[in-house]
Amino acid sequence: MLRSIARIVVPVNMVSIFALASLANAQISPDLPNPIAAPNPLTATLSIFRNNMQDKIMKSAEAMPESKYSYRPTKDVRSFAEILTHVADISYYLCSNAKGEAPPASATAKGTKTEIIAYLKGAFNYCDGAYSGFTDAHLNDPADFWGFKTNKMFILTQTGNHDALHYGNLVTYLRLNGVAPSGGWF
Repeated sequence: MLRSIARIVVPVNMVSIFALASLANAQISPDLPNPIAAPNPLTATLSIFRNNMQDKIMKSAEAMPESKYSYRPTKDVRSFAEILTHVADISYYLCSNAKGEAPPASATAKGTKTEIIAYLKGAFNYCDGAYSGFTDAHLNDPADFWGFKTNKMFILTQTGNHDALHYGNLVTYLRLNGVAPSGGWF
């Protein structure tokens, strides 16, 4: 009896595993960047992750109707607009730190969807300058993280990490407002 069941269960499980593996592979784009051959693979990896998160954040900012920019699920959390502005502020701070310079002066007008998106784009473009030309050899250069002595790799990692953290917030806000977030290649 046990062998009869095993003759059915084992092949069904094997087929299921192969089917699930095929589905998992189908969800990952063949355009997924591969930093292995890059001259600076560690820096390239950090940059790929950051670019992916920032692309998703920009698409979220564009997808949310302006009338919902003031939306906050509870009174104790930031609004959608405040999250976007916060992401831009921290991007300026972290990327200026990686560049070894003072953060640029903050734009004052950030009230409308158009102004917030422009501010966010400016911050992301500024970060492009921190990542372009950066090499793996400089990842262990000293840096400061709000008084905590660390290295530049930590700062660059935190840029993508912070973006990913708040992208999760944005996805929730979008879904709570009936807006489907755009995917991306991962």
